[in-house]
Amino acid sequence: MALLLGALALYWGVSSLRAKPRRSDAGGAPAPEGRPQTTAAVSGLVTASLALALVAVSFTAQLVYRDYYSCVNDALTNQAKQSCDRHLPQELRGVLGLND
Repeated sequence: MALLLGALALYWGVSSLRAKPRRSDAGGAPAPEGRPQTTAAVSGLVTASLALALVAVSFTAQLVYRDYYSCVNDALTNQAKQSCDRHLPQELRGVLGLND
């Protein structure tokens, strides 16, 4: 869901920044109400970029640590879950591991 909404927000933000202001008459000055909302478009782009970055990090973590997560999901006992720590790097065993 975050991937879809992030991509859509990114598209709308870029489209809003690229939009040209409407003219109030045939050749007159631009109408103030037709001016692109630059601040809202930029904040939308930042938010969309953060959402897409979080999705990318999440997918990458699932892909890299797939062995650990499948081991934990398949474990039937607590002892089996604790033995899954061998699939993690030494630095992450305290963070993601099942230390008792």
